[in-house]
Amino acid sequence: MGYKAPIRDYVWTLVVLLGVLYASAVTYRVTVPQEVVIAVRGRAVLLGCEFTPDPEVAPDFPSLVVTWQRTENSQVVHSFYYGRDQLDRQAATYQNRTTLFTSELVRGNASLLLWEVGLEDTGGYLCVVSTKGGTDRAELKLQYAAFYTEPRLSINVHSTNVTMRYEAEGFPEPDVRWVGEGGDDLQHHEEISSRELGLFHLMSSYIADGHSVNVTFILENQLLNQDLRRPVNFNFSYTGASCDEVSALTAVAVICPLLCIAVLVVWWYCKKK
Repeated sequence: MGYKAPIRDYVWTLVVLLGVLYASAVTYRVTVPQEVVIAVRGRAVLLGCEFTPDPEVAPDFPSLVVTWQRTENSQVVHSFYYGRDQLDRQAATYQNRTTLFTSELVRGNASLLLWEVGLEDTGGYLCVVSTKGGTDRAELKLQYAAFYTEPRLSINVHSTNVTMRYEAEGFPEPDVRWVGEGGDDLQHHEEISSRELGLFHLMSSYIADGHSVNVTFILENQLLNQDLRRPVNFNFSYTGASCDEVSALTAVAVICPLLCIAVLVVWWYCKKK
């Protein structure tokens, strides 16, 4: 009669195997510190990516392959293998705009620096790293934004009201408010149109009735935590002329030239004599 191992031995063996499989599965990983990265128009942005380094094989660059690509269309953003950058297949829109920190690769840092960010760079990015320890990937999303310019104020005074208008450019569409002296929201008109180079053009106007203006224009770019507040405070008056005043002014305007002509005629006649 053969030996029959206790059930606990089978359970222990299964636990050990599962532990080995789990350890091998998590030994190598690629991660991104931020799943959403906000980039500012015209500036550089860091696309973070980290992988599990192996002290024994990390310096062996021929075994290391780093590829950055777009998730929407698989465009190659940057490639590194055989110990150096390989940019033959790099998309034209990213040429001379990417930097990989090769000295940081031994520490498991595969982050990519992207220069001169524009609206076309918005979207998903995939970081794929392969070493002797394995292959893994991680994805992040880049959001594009532009700080709004200093709002430009123009004021048009009419007979019974005054129109104030602010204009500015930025991205994305901002939150705009006009508030009164007591902090109440005021009804206003707003127009937003697209411009080249990844900017929106904002025109926001408010019409005030009466002879005193004390309001504040507020523009908020939530993506960049930009908050612009511009108070407008002034008094204006309009004095309309009555019918009698208009008639008197008209008479003066007509009589004065006639008197001048008469004086010239008398002067000329006297000179002839």
